[in-house]
Amino acid sequence: MQSLTRLIGLGFILLTLAAVALKAVVALPGPLGYAPVNLGLGPAGQPVEIVIWYGTEKKLWLEESVRRFEQSGATVNGRPISVTLVGLGSREIADRVARQEWGDDPQPTVVSPASSVWTEVLAADWATRNGGQIIVGDAPPLVLTPLVAVVWEERAAVLFPRGTDQFWQQLHDALENPEGWKAVAEANGFAPGTPEHDKALGWGFVKFGHTSPLTSNSGAQALILMSYGFYDKTSGLVSADILNKEYQAWIEQMESAVLDFGDSTGTFMTSMVQFGPSKYDLVLVYENLAIENIDAAQGRWGQPLRVFYPPATMFSDHPYAILGDPLTTPEERAAAERFRDFLLERPQQELALQFGFRPADPGVPVVTSSPDNPFNKYASYGVQVDIAEQVETPSGDTIATLLEFWRRQIGPIAARFEGGN
Repeated sequence: MQSLTRLIGLGFILLTLAAVALKAVVALPGPLGYAPVNLGLGPAGQPVEIVIWYGTEKKLWLEESVRRFEQSGATVNGRPISVTLVGLGSREIADRVARQEWGDDPQPTVVSPASSVWTEVLAADWATRNGGQIIVGDAPPLVLTPLVAVVWEERAAVLFPRGTDQFWQQLHDALENPEGWKAVAEANGFAPGTPEHDKALGWGFVKFGHTSPLTSNSGAQALILMSYGFYDKTSGLVSADILNKEYQAWIEQMESAVLDFGDSTGTFMTSMVQFGPSKYDLVLVYENLAIENIDAAQGRWGQPLRVFYPPATMFSDHPYAILGDPLTTPEERAAAERFRDFLLERPQQELALQFGFRPADPGVPVVTSSPDNPFNKYASYGVQVDIAEQVETPSGDTIATLLEFWRRQIGPIAARFEGGN
């Protein structure tokens, strides 16, 4: 009898050990989940990888946030989470995901373009091409940043000596004048023989830049702001406005002065700092990129960048959109949710300030008492907390008409300047 009892007891122990070993390497369904102890074997020992296709303007903030996240030891179902970042232009993100064109890039789990305009475009394009919904749940904003003009200080003193109340008309008149900076200086009261006029003689044409509205969020925003500027209004832009021949001629005059239209705002801003005022006098970029590059520009070219806010501007909200079936698994989506929640926690929102972003969390103040707060540190360069006004985002139909106009009328001009490429 004792032998039988011992045999039963030994069998129970062996079965228990076998169950523990099996649970360590195999994900069991139902409420049991994964083993709490990871033995480094099988699925439980492999990371859950999430791939984020993101707008490059938030590269530095995301990279540091990923480093912190992975150091935190975050897991899902007992498996560590690894994050891979792929920086792309915002419209490219929406277009490629809708077409399921991955190229040499890993397939995304999450998309985070610069603006929720492009998650809306993705949702609509996906439904048309593939049917159903591809974005799971809400796509909350991560950080905020407005579009601004960045100008080399000496150029700004000649172009905007009395402020920027008529920003778009001032810029248009400067760009279309065949005498370039010389005419700008004289029109703004700098007579021949003044230091400003003498410097302007060596600057040539006014060199203006922004990214392509066909591939980049900031380029689309620039085009929208120019359109509102022509009509001197901040809301109610409609397709009929885009078909106005006087408007089209005005836009073509401005866009003909752009040397090249980049695809990514982050790399575009880097190019301005690398090549200096010999390549660009003024560009339209995100506020955070201007803040990020102020020190580098001054050290490289001996003069600072100045930041100007158009009379009315637009914000980018950097949504975080988790993709659903058939592109992701439930476990990948759970891991993506963990990283999203991490990015929205106060430490990461405060970290965003260091890179010039405005926190999406309204509980995190933009301005702090720290002298390193960029809105304190760079106030003398034109960086400001209060934004006077924002324009209304046009309807999807109006944006489609605007981009189609640009593709037809400006695209061929841009291609000629770029050698047909």
